[in-house]
Amino acid sequence: MSMIGKLANSAQWVPPKPPLSKAGDAAAAKPKPIVSPKEVEEFRDHCVYIRSVYLFLTRIWRDSDAEERNMMVATAPSFFEDIGKVLGEYLVIAACRMTDAEDAGRGRQNFTVELFANSFPPDSDAFKKLHNLRGRMEKLRTKLLPGRHKLGAHADRDVIRKGEPLPGGSWEDWSDFWSALADFVRVLNEQTFGKPFEIEAGGVLGDAEMLLKSLKQSQHFEALLKGDDASVRD
Repeated sequence: MSMIGKLANSAQWVPPKPPLSKAGDAAAAKPKPIVSPKEVEEFRDHCVYIRSVYLFLTRIWRDSDAEERNMMVATAPSFFEDIGKVLGEYLVIAACRMTDAEDAGRGRQNFTVELFANSFPPDSDAFKKLHNLRGRMEKLRTKLLPGRHKLGAHADRDVIRKGEPLPGGSWEDWSDFWSALADFVRVLNEQTFGKPFEIEAGGVLGDAEMLLKSLKQSQHFEALLKGDDASVRD
């Protein structure tokens, strides 16, 4: 069972955008967005959520061993594979949505890293740090974006007809994305509340281990129930 068959391989490469070094000039040319403390809390909580989905997914699908995968197939032949594909697609969309441009057109704004980075004065250290981290996140976005457009947000006929996975980001790209996002939230929270905030949710891996343990115990129970020892069966 593949972990995220189309998570790390879901987009074809496109030329990168111009360097973000001009972000200060662009931000200075328009009013600085006002971001409330509550919005910072909502943003960081969402980062915790999508990071948790990723951790759960990697433990169950990518990092599971042959015995654990056989247990999943024996319990529900197609359920775990189907859920893995759904969550993998969600993470591709989530990573791209997180890094969308602040300007959504027609006077609307997107709730993205650029919005929060631009909420600081262009000459401030916070602005420079946050845009540097945003630039690191752009590396994965560049590789995933075509797949998001062709299979996530839309259903491209030619891509579906060919039935071939689109090349995309490596596991190293994903690791650097999460590292940059964690640093981004840490800096943002320090500037807003005077203390750092970590997006790593420790309990999610415990949930994954509990799920796998429950599957194993269920198999042991079934083996005893169908065994030759009548006293055990009773």
